[in-house]
Amino acid sequence: MRVVVFGASGVQGAHQVPVLSKAGHDVLAISRNPSPISFDGQKIETFAADFTDKAKIAKAIAGADVIFLNLPSTSFTPSEPIIQAAKDIGEAAKEASVKLIVFNTSMPVPKQPQDIKAQDDRREMKRLLRETGIPVICIEPVVYIDNLLEGWALPPIRDRNTVVYCHKPDLQVSWICHHDVAQLMVAAMQRPDLAGRDFAVGGPETVRLEQLAEKLSRAWVRKLDFECQTVKDFCDKIGATMEGRGLETEKIVSQMFKAYTYYNEAEDEPFNIDMGPVLKELPVELTSIEDWAKRRNPPGW
Repeated sequence: MRVVVFGASGVQGAHQVPVLSKAGHDVLAISRNPSPISFDGQKIETFAADFTDKAKIAKAIAGADVIFLNLPSTSFTPSEPIIQAAKDIGEAAKEASVKLIVFNTSMPVPKQPQDIKAQDDRREMKRLLRETGIPVICIEPVVYIDNLLEGWALPPIRDRNTVVYCHKPDLQVSWICHHDVAQLMVAAMQRPDLAGRDFAVGGPETVRLEQLAEKLSRAWVRKLDFECQTVKDFCDKIGATMEGRGLETEKIVSQMFKAYTYYNEAEDEPFNIDMGPVLKELPVELTSIEDWAKRRNPPGW
């Protein structure tokens, strides 16, 4: 099948492109400023387009069978153009007779609104996509384990051998890697009969932060400590990093506080996923925490 991947140069889309290619699909990788891509000697077709450019979107998806949709987070950027992009892509897909959109929400989207804007925005994007009449399957990942090697989570691992995350000590988390989300999206596109479904997805293991540190210690052959950061401390530090960047710091930090309080305290345990029922419908081999870690050393070690 011909599969168009939006956000192909981002960390999530960049994992989807090779998984699709290895499965034998014809891939078009869309990003604002694409670089040449090849896997196993095979060159991947790329296309330069901003998600706000309706004409280029229409041109890119002409002849596509399936769209893999990854859109930027609205946690730190204005919502309106990204929500509009979802609507435009859905309408263009309808016009081009695309058979299916697999939408990676990149975060949990609870059924009941929690007054958390990033979640509400994703919920609205899902509604707009489905309103076009295009079949849509949503893959809704919990926490990406790959985040440990990026941004604010990396320095304490690299410099202090300590896993620091805003999770309370007894929080059960089904960490998932980008590669496995890509595999699940490929499995979803092979099941168009699942259109209309939303799949909350995690990895094969559900662990507390202490257990995560133990598994990473074994894989990296290095003793790691752990630190369960409070929501307040996390938000204070996030706020400090935003100073002088022209962002609406108070509003963003308030939303982050709501989101992480929800993740830590919600009765429905949004980070705790039973993958058994999911894998019956989307059968893939998920990557264990230790196997993931053995393939990925923290930058700087």
